[in-house]
Amino acid sequence: MACVNSDLRQVIVLSNPDYIYKVPNYCVCDPIFERDYEQIKEDNKNIESVKLKITLYYLAKNKNVKLHVTNKTHVKKVKEAFAKKMEIDLKTHKIRLLFRGQELLDENPLYFNNVEDMSKIQVMVNEI
Repeated sequence: MACVNSDLRQVIVLSNPDYIYKVPNYCVCDPIFERDYEQIKEDNKNIESVKLKITLYYLAKNKNVKLHVTNKTHVKKVKEAFAKKMEIDLKTHKIRLLFRGQELLDENPLYFNNVEDMSKIQVMVNEI
């Protein structure tokens, strides 16, 4: 298997050159190990709170929800605000937020995934 970087994509070539897979960069992520995660959390305690306007795109219903939050708002609170605006019951539905090809985890604040002002986040809602 060979890995070749082009300007916008990373190309992965298997041993058979007839099959070439083009994978967008946002699908290839460096892993964060548990030992590094604690250090990242410690380093980010000094980050100041900044007000953000974010747009949540709910593609299944073709709706946009605009929220005013801070960069220190946890993802779980964003999901709760979205559910309240869209009248979704969190007991019967699972909400997933995707930003730049990564799922936002409930326990992380928005700054952990570099969510900035005027960011657009995709929403997926599944019935449990």
